[in-house]
Amino acid sequence: MLELRGLTKRYGATVAVDDLTCVFEPGRVTGFLGPNGAGKTTTMLLALGLQRATAGWARVGGRSYADLPTPMREVGALLDAQAIHPNRSGRAHLSALAASNRLPGRRVGEVLERVGLDAVAGRRAGTYSLGMKQRLGIAAALLGDPGILLLDEPINGLDPNGIAWARGLLRELAAEGRTVILSSHLMSEMELTADHLVVIGRGRLIADTSLASFLAGALPPQVLVRAETPTPAFVAALRSAGAEVRVDPDEALLVSGLDAGRVGRIAFAERMVLTELTPRRGSLEEVFMSVTAEAVEFSGARIVAEPRSAMPGETVAHTFGGRR
Repeated sequence: MLELRGLTKRYGATVAVDDLTCVFEPGRVTGFLGPNGAGKTTTMLLALGLQRATAGWARVGGRSYADLPTPMREVGALLDAQAIHPNRSGRAHLSALAASNRLPGRRVGEVLERVGLDAVAGRRAGTYSLGMKQRLGIAAALLGDPGILLLDEPINGLDPNGIAWARGLLRELAAEGRTVILSSHLMSEMELTADHLVVIGRGRLIADTSLASFLAGALPPQVLVRAETPTPAFVAALRSAGAEVRVDPDEALLVSGLDAGRVGRIAFAERMVLTELTPRRGSLEEVFMSVTAEAVEFSGARIVAEPRSAMPGETVAHTFGGRR
């Protein structure tokens, strides 16, 4: 377990991490999310004793990282997959880490096999692709067989097969009872991998909750509706009931603010024949962008889809590069 209490880091007038309190529990994959500049990497550096906190503390099983007698047996970390000597082989890189941390040499072969690099372990690391370097970094994190894994963007550079492999590995490690902390900007993959989320923005905690609760609670309900002949009267009835209605390019209606049952009853009252009535939840990317909108440091003009034709009796407003 990794516990943060009132963790704060200031650089002059800049507050990178601001009174951050949360607990990363064992037995699950926790997605550690935030926009660029949110303080994720700084938090990891503080947890690993690579920077000194201005206030508060980080504890690994009740102790600071600096007080751990054999740190790699407690915490495995991947912060930068490129941080390897290019002229050293993958096997030599891991062997040096094992020797310097008093770890048994047999672990080198075990982790190389687990990450799928045993066939290329004798090659110079400088010849590795980014995906291979990520695998080597994961192998290094696993070298001490630690109970906590702290991984910063570990799937960058992996091909689709590698991403699927990493997803399975992380879930497997969590099922073994480890604390797996995963930082990534790839929301679609995080949605498939994480059980729990810790979301920060401008150094402060925004959410500490299960993935399911995060997805369910941040956006209003949405329902995808298809009808044989969607009429302006039906759309007007939905809006009168408090719904926001958007028409997709293929003429499906995306109804926000009403559940499927209410939409179905309105359709019945309007004598509409529905061919589809599907509840939808917001994707992790959509919900994340919604809850972190005020914490984004760098943003550009919003890009919207190509304009569509209006339904009979409907006016369509088209907006480019800004909010409507």
